[in-house]
Amino acid sequence: MGVLPSDFDIAESALSGLTTVNDATIGVALAAGVAGMLALETRASSAVGVAISITTIPAAAYLGVAAGVGEAGNSLGALAVLGANVAMLVLAGTLTLVLQRRFAASERTARFDSFIRSG
Repeated sequence: MGVLPSDFDIAESALSGLTTVNDATIGVALAAGVAGMLALETRASSAVGVAISITTIPAAAYLGVAAGVGEAGNSLGALAVLGANVAMLVLAGTLTLVLQRRFAASERTARFDSFIRSG
C-alpha cells in the first residue's frame, strides 16, 4: 500500500510549472534576492526568510516528490529551477550590496566636499 493513490500523476499536479526555468522564475528570484538583502541590511530579518523561502521551498519540495515517485525528468527540471533560484538570489543580493556601497561612498564624498567648501 503506497502513500500516493495509484492514479497519481505528478505532471498533472498544480506544481508542474516548477520543472521549467522561465522569465517568471528568474524575475521572482531576482526580486526576492533584492528584498532579502535590503531586509538584512535594514535589520528587518524576518523578511529575509520569507524572500528566500518563496523561491526555494516549492522547487525543493517538488524535487523531493518527483524523485520519490520516480519521475527523473521532472526531478531534473525541479533541480534546474532550484539551481536557477539560488543563483539569482545570490546574484541579486550581491548586486544590491554593490549598489548600496557605491551609493553610500558617493554620498560620503559629496558630504565631505560640501564640508570642505563651507569652510
